[in-house]
Amino acid sequence: MNFRNLKYFLTAAEEKSITRAAQRLYISQQSLSGQIARLEEELGVRLFERTPTLKLSYAGERLALFARRICSLEEELQREAGEISQQRRGRLRLGISYTCGRAILPSLLPDFCAEHPQVEISLMEGNSRQLNDWLSKGEIDVLIGYLPIDVPGAEVFPILNERLFLACPKTLSRSLFPDGTIPGGEGRPDLRAFRGQPFILLKKGNRLRAILDRYMEKADFLPNVTLETENIETAFALASQGLGITVYPELFLSTLHGAADADSARLDFFPLPGSETTSSLAVALTEKSYLSPSALDLAALFKQQAPGWLQRSGEEKMPGVT
Repeated sequence: MNFRNLKYFLTAAEEKSITRAAQRLYISQQSLSGQIARLEEELGVRLFERTPTLKLSYAGERLALFARRICSLEEELQREAGEISQQRRGRLRLGISYTCGRAILPSLLPDFCAEHPQVEISLMEGNSRQLNDWLSKGEIDVLIGYLPIDVPGAEVFPILNERLFLACPKTLSRSLFPDGTIPGGEGRPDLRAFRGQPFILLKKGNRLRAILDRYMEKADFLPNVTLETENIETAFALASQGLGITVYPELFLSTLHGAADADSARLDFFPLPGSETTSSLAVALTEKSYLSPSALDLAALFKQQAPGWLQRSGEEKMPGVT
């Protein structure tokens, strides 16, 4: 038994087809079948049920569990050896939430790449559940996302707190508050002032939508949702065209530029008060896999840069805010 046997076996298990697995591995079907047959002979068990389709036997399922662990350890060994022998040449696996990527990576990665020109970055974007799962399995080296990060043994460093803002078309806010007086005071609106107005929100199941639903339920406010979308940028663009009120994160407001900045000029922004609408952004590393110097450097750079990202906040765009 060797690493190649195990990788061939895992590929066949993933593809559920000798033909597809052989094509993926760039070897002949006969060669792959022979490798699996020798592995079965060595272990004394059948690894696949071959009718009507290729399916793992119980012994195959158990081998797959251990094979993934063994191959993961082998990859960690290769990465560590590469870092030592090639002076930080290698690959860094970064996991980041969908909502963070656009706001964070343009500020973070240029400096990192300039300092580590020989490091290849493998970017994996996902929701909170996927990111936690990847980190726990050692499939990513660094996670950038929102708390809670529920991964046993992980080192988690909260970096900054981010508020949510109502983004309201100026035409609407001017008609609602013609004298510039905003119910609630200090630019923090009383939601009841927006009762019956059209809202453009993210679809249920999204993290921001869940936060907003809890907040509005606590405020005894039922929004008039006229449109739902999966994409926060779509909601922002539609709100800028006067189609309704949406909710936008502070970190996104701080990075507006170009066409997006022009869109924001057509909106007023009102911070939603309370701890319920404040999210904590964090960086996490796990002790389950070898942490390369480049992974530690990226985490350190993120902790250094992130606090300054909110300096250009949406408050400069909000009416009546001091």
